[in-house]
Amino acid sequence: MSVALRLAALAIALGALGLPVTYGQQAPGSSEKTASPRKGQEVIVSAPGQQGGEDVQSVPVSMTVLSAAELEETPMDSLSDLASRVPGLQVDGVLGDGTPLYSLRGISALDYGRTQAGPVATYVDDVYEGNAVLMGVDLFDLDRVAVLRGPRGTTDTMSATAGVIDFITQPPGFDDEGYLTLGTGDYGRREAEGALQGALGDTLAARVAFTYTDVDGFVHNVLPGHPDLEGVDQYGVRLSTLYRVSDDLELSLRYSRSMQDPENYAIIDGCVTPPIAMTCIPGGVGFTGYYRTTTGALSGVPLAADEIAQNYTLRRRQDDQGVSLTAGWSPSSALALTSITSWNEGSLFNPEGTDGAPLDILKTVSYEYVGQTAEDLRLSVSAGEGSTLLVGARYQHQDIFDTLGVQLLDDPAFGFFHDYLDCVASSFSPGVGYSVGSLLNPGCRYASGFDEQQDSSAVYSNEDYRLSRRVTVHAGLRFDHDEAALSNALAQLRGSDDVPIANIVPGTLVNGVYAPVEALPGTPDYAGIVGATTGEALEDSVVTGRAAIDFKATRTSLLYLSYATAYRPSTFNPVFYASAVDLTRVVPEKLGTVEAGVKASWLDERLQVDAALFHSQYEDQQSLDTLPTGQQLLINLPRSKVDGGELDLSVRPVSALLLDAGAALLDTDIQEARIDGGLLDVSGNRLPFAPSASGTLSADWSVISWRAASLTLHADGRYSSKQYFDLANDDSIDQGGYGTLDARATLEAPDKRWSLSGWCRNLTDKLYWTYATNLEALGFDYRQRDVPRMYGVDVTVHF
Repeated sequence: MSVALRLAALAIALGALGLPVTYGQQAPGSSEKTASPRKGQEVIVSAPGQQGGEDVQSVPVSMTVLSAAELEETPMDSLSDLASRVPGLQVDGVLGDGTPLYSLRGISALDYGRTQAGPVATYVDDVYEGNAVLMGVDLFDLDRVAVLRGPRGTTDTMSATAGVIDFITQPPGFDDEGYLTLGTGDYGRREAEGALQGALGDTLAARVAFTYTDVDGFVHNVLPGHPDLEGVDQYGVRLSTLYRVSDDLELSLRYSRSMQDPENYAIIDGCVTPPIAMTCIPGGVGFTGYYRTTTGALSGVPLAADEIAQNYTLRRRQDDQGVSLTAGWSPSSALALTSITSWNEGSLFNPEGTDGAPLDILKTVSYEYVGQTAEDLRLSVSAGEGSTLLVGARYQHQDIFDTLGVQLLDDPAFGFFHDYLDCVASSFSPGVGYSVGSLLNPGCRYASGFDEQQDSSAVYSNEDYRLSRRVTVHAGLRFDHDEAALSNALAQLRGSDDVPIANIVPGTLVNGVYAPVEALPGTPDYAGIVGATTGEALEDSVVTGRAAIDFKATRTSLLYLSYATAYRPSTFNPVFYASAVDLTRVVPEKLGTVEAGVKASWLDERLQVDAALFHSQYEDQQSLDTLPTGQQLLINLPRSKVDGGELDLSVRPVSALLLDAGAALLDTDIQEARIDGGLLDVSGNRLPFAPSASGTLSADWSVISWRAASLTLHADGRYSSKQYFDLANDDSIDQGGYGTLDARATLEAPDKRWSLSGWCRNLTDKLYWTYATNLEALGFDYRQRDVPRMYGVDVTVHF
């Protein structure tokens, strides 16, 4: 690289040296296949906009890559299932199994906002799916999944404070080929997956892929006339085309669509299942006298953990679709220009029986629509082996519409809540309701909604520069500008008949305190009073960066040291149905991480070790603070830190046996924070969704090979130590340490034309919780569980 070009690069980077690639993503114009390093094979990952690639073992980033074969070893019905294969990756199920909130390296989305991108950025073929509502059915016809740990804000996105999950689909090819997989199993499982590709001319190729899964609910609903819960009903289709315009220009166009329409998840109430602990508040769910028994009475037979009596059983529905156009122009081996243009939209309707009961004690229903357009333009310049410059610019726009409804104690069976007049009496009469500070009152419904527009723009520059044959330096700099505008924000108090009787947001100020504005039907300007709205605006400009150095000690070993920063922008609290005070905003959260690692292989790559140690310092982490009054405030936690390490080990002692192991250790500490409206100091507590130890272990054994077929056995296990679900570290709702075991046996033809497999998931039928929260104010603990033991068979034919 010339002196003039290097000075220009450094000027663009504002003096920074840089890391040029988003590892784990595939270059436009490259159709190379990749396998997982955990299979003891070399993996090539390409930089965006480059035709070349780099072995994962030479990348100074802690990462786990799962090949298509590894993903098929255990059935995965949703993105949440990915956590069972990656040590250190946890999933918060508060929004449901199909809409995961990931936690990586102990860093998770504690705000639960459907409008805010999580700290683990998700990509599908270089298209950023930041909002959880945009995460559709993606686990089919994949080439690989790469999980990159640590801040990735320099090249990926401003919100990648914890890391990145990269889904790379099978690219279209010019060879005529395809496959079809059919499967069945218990709980009425029916599934199918397939793909077909071929040439449509000398320069045009196409691939179409699909998946369909239908599984009955595994939580039996003992209430007559109501379905079992926790089912799967989903499909996904993807059409990919590749147009080779010339030797140096390729266009890739992809369209995907998916739908999830299952029986919704179940709430397995705690503290109301006999025998009831002394720490539980008596009175049953909502203090109505209902308990988790076959009769609903305290003296009844307790319902099991796979049983429920729930009357609110509407289906959960999520629809997603998207189009992306990737253009890759490489006029020479030293220059590449990549453009990624995308449009995505998704909607989520989630009716939740929050009380898990046959009575209308507490029900919530939410709906959200997200539309996203984005453009990412990248220029990559190479000046010989080991020296590369990447400059880029990105713009993204999102339109969001969100509604939330909460119903409290308005069941006709109670006999005294019939219409809006009952809500008026419980809310505005002397000595009750708002006069005594009660924001959630029986016989009432709370409805909120808003529109939001988000605009994000960024410029970034990164450079790889080889100082010597063994030493390479990397660094990068990124400037982000984010704007958000909230409009039509409204919260209403309604009767059990859905007649509005008061405006909660924006409400009004009375003696310096926000209060609802009461207006009954027939009141002058009734519609204007109960329908009043408000709005706000936010704006952030932030610079983040990364610097690293690596030392290639031998041909097969690499040592590296890095420091990286990332951030999540300011946001509004989307949960403001109870009070105008709840419509809070928070400042950006920021993270800085120091990491040291080693990657090495020995014995002709039959033994491979990847290890990393890190320290992360968090400032102003965004979190929901749920108060005893029912309010949910969005706050910043001033300071917290995470220390930890990861280890990935792959060994092939003999050619027929492969052993893989992964481990993650975490030491988290909330250094400064107060919750419950500032009344409770949680300094010194552990961060939620951050077990101190987790790990995976798997074995693949090629048992025997006959002339007609070969037999392979696979087993994998996962362990997670105790983890908390809240900032208060409430032991009554924690998840203790647990382990699971999966297994698979496969018969496969020598030419791989067909295969027949039998599998079992959660072989020991271990019960564990994916999320829990203490709803003591309503007399119970809210809990969600993961899948029980499941088994099935599938057959695959390639043609």
